[in-house]
Amino acid sequence: MTTLLEPKTYPPSENAGVAEIDDLLHSGDTPTFALVNGSHSVALPAEINAILTQVVAAMRAGKAITVTPQSQSLTTQQAADLLGMSRPTLVKLIDAGEIPCTRTSNRRMLLLDDVLEYRRKRRDRQLAAIAATQADLVEDLEPEEMLGILAEARAARRKRIDRG
Repeated sequence: MTTLLEPKTYPPSENAGVAEIDDLLHSGDTPTFALVNGSHSVALPAEINAILTQVVAAMRAGKAITVTPQSQSLTTQQAADLLGMSRPTLVKLIDAGEIPCTRTSNRRMLLLDDVLEYRRKRRDRQLAAIAATQADLVEDLEPEEMLGILAEARAARRKRIDRG
């Protein structure tokens, strides 16, 4: 039973069936999945439909799929791995109150929902910062001015490279 909890990666497949399934998923109607065993069939819940739809789209794009079961409670190392940061950086965020945690003796435990919520908020902040930067550039400069600035930057870069 422990093998069910181990992360498993599935490499991309050249199977033509993936393309056919992806086409069906994007046909406009909202398909539902069902498990069929002989004469017995069970409709899969919407959450599993969403997971399978994402898996098929990734496989169609040639991406590998990794299935990593997570418990609802994570250690600081598991949470740091999920967020793509070091454990000390995560601990600083916890100490700053950005991510809630519970303590049991000397161990900090984080709820998966809290970690995923932090990841969503961090991504929203990053996208907002990118959008703000883009809006500033577009609103403040005429196209000719932007081209001039880019030309100057390229020339300065070439000089730095030439000087070594």
